[in-house]
Amino acid sequence: MSKNILVVGSINMDYVIHTARLPKLGETITGSNFAMNYGGKGANQAVAVAKQGCRTKMLGAVGTDLAGGLAVQNLESFGVDCSPVFHDEAPTGAAVITVCGGDNHIILDVGANACVTPARIAERRDLFEWADAVVLQYEIPVESVLAAAKLARECGCTVVLNPAPVKEVDPALYGNVDLIVPNEFEAALLTGIEVTDRASAARALRKLLDMGCKNALITMGKQGCAYIWQGEVGYEGIIPIKVVDTTAAGDSFIGGLCSKLCEGAAFPDAVHYATAVSTLTVSRPGASVSIPTCEEVAAFLS
Repeated sequence: MSKNILVVGSINMDYVIHTARLPKLGETITGSNFAMNYGGKGANQAVAVAKQGCRTKMLGAVGTDLAGGLAVQNLESFGVDCSPVFHDEAPTGAAVITVCGGDNHIILDVGANACVTPARIAERRDLFEWADAVVLQYEIPVESVLAAAKLARECGCTVVLNPAPVKEVDPALYGNVDLIVPNEFEAALLTGIEVTDRASAARALRKLLDMGCKNALITMGKQGCAYIWQGEVGYEGIIPIKVVDTTAAGDSFIGGLCSKLCEGAAFPDAVHYATAVSTLTVSRPGASVSIPTCEEVAAFLS
């Protein structure tokens, strides 16, 4: 089966610096280990699906600045088609991250991501007609997420929504979602049900269906994941491995899941494959660079 996946979402640059303590007002202190990392949930998910061998297009926006050019180059290096990416006068989306004592202090500027408007999505109907599946998240304007979901539904695409970071959205969005994939914290915010084990996860899954989603899956960290697919509840455990860096774990899971669903795999098999993708991702440092290829996943599963 064809695997044409359109990711509509955010493209960011992360600026990370480590420090022993936070500066006081007006004070300058010395930090270390500065790094510029490619980020944005949309961009990470596009890399994840491309690395699984899918034909992947990215609909997003970057600035005309250096960071925007580098971010697009990075996506293209993994085989993502960035011809639909808009280049705007706004700065490329940025996260300024100070790491202190193991905690992250993050300031986010959505920048050019705010330029992914419903009008621009409507202009690119051709992308939705090309795609088998459309992957969405919440780092672009929520009205644009709704516009993309509606257009994807009109064009017969499978709509996968990662509702992160959780925001107030038009409830009509959920009626256009084939599969919603929150983590346990996001699921609790969406449903009002604290997800602590399989039983509470099953209750939250049913609530997500009551909200209008066709199917749902909740990732639960060390407890694996729980899902409801075509009315049947199922669970998948984790594959034990030494965890090095959890960055992009959720994004890589979604990439693995989408690639197998587009191939026509049975849902439990797709979930098992996605679990292997995210397991390999957390065993390595970094974001997009840590996501494995389909060949690496196949070797790992064998």
